[in-house]
Parts: sequence; C-alpha cells; structure tokens
Amino acid sequence: MKLTLLLLSLLLPAALAAPPKDAPKAPPKATPVPAASADAELDAAVRARIEAFFLHVKAHQVQDGFARLFEGSSLAADQPALLSTLVKNTLLLIEKCGKMESSSIVRVRSAGRALKEVTCVMNCQKRPMRWTMFVYFGEGRWQVLDAEVDLELHAFFEDSKPAAK
Repeated sequence: MKLTLLLLSLLLPAALAAPPKDAPKAPPKATPVPAASADAELDAAVRARIEAFFLHVKAHQVQDGFARLFEGSSLAADQPALLSTLVKNTLLLIEKCGKMESSSIVRVRSAGRALKEVTCVMNCQKRPMRWTMFVYFGEGRWQVLDAEVDLELHAFFEDSKPAAK
C-alpha cells in the first residue's frame, strides 16, 4: 500500500504537468489590437510624447520636441523634409505669436479603433496656436503620423467640418 501511494505521488504531478501528445498547440501570438475606448482616452505613451513636445517647445528646443513627438513613427525617416518644414514653420509662428506660456490637450476624437485626432492649444504671449496631431495604431504600437499648426481660432469651437457634397 505504501509503495502504491509513493508511486502515485511521484507519477501524478508529472502526468498533470505534461500536456497530452495529441493536444492542439496554442495559436501564434497576433499583433495586439487597440481596445475599443471612449474618444477622450489617449494612450499614455502618446500623451507623454505630446506633453514632452510642448515642454521642449517652451524651452526653445523645437527640433528636439519634434524628435520626441515623432519617436517610434515612420514620419522622420520617410519624410525628413516635412520634419524640417514643421520645425521652420513652428519657429516662425512662435516669433509671430510670442513666447509659449502653456499648453493643453483640448479634444481627442476617434475614427475607428486605430486612428485618433488630438487637438491641442498652445497659449503664447500674443495669441494661441491650435495643434492637430494624428495618431495611428500600426505595427503594434501607437505613433504620431502628422502634426499641423494654425492660428484659426474658430476651429477650436467647431465640432466637425461639414461633409463635402
């Protein structure tokens, strides 16, 4: 009896731990898909990049700010001329609008699960600037694909532009 119990205690854990030979294998891991979320939700890493961008701009480090904003994005590698144009135009606008005083994210809108439009305000000494950033979930991560800046104040208050007919 003791011998039987001893054999069972040695064999039972091994039998439970080993999967059956004909058991199906686990499917390969798929690329994660962003979870459905409310419009106001923004990935923490993207939010941090946007906030770091504005901190760099406030410290007069515009080029470093754009490098941080587009970190992990293909924009800098695919379109280096666009990045230098963004830096140049931002510096010109800061010269026109005055030194940056503060910034904030004012709206996040979704177009499906993988594309978001982030609208920010950058308050300067003379007038505010409106930043629109487009964020996309591709290649398994969120990345900023584009950023636009303008001085159109009415655009802060538009819900959306009417559809073209």
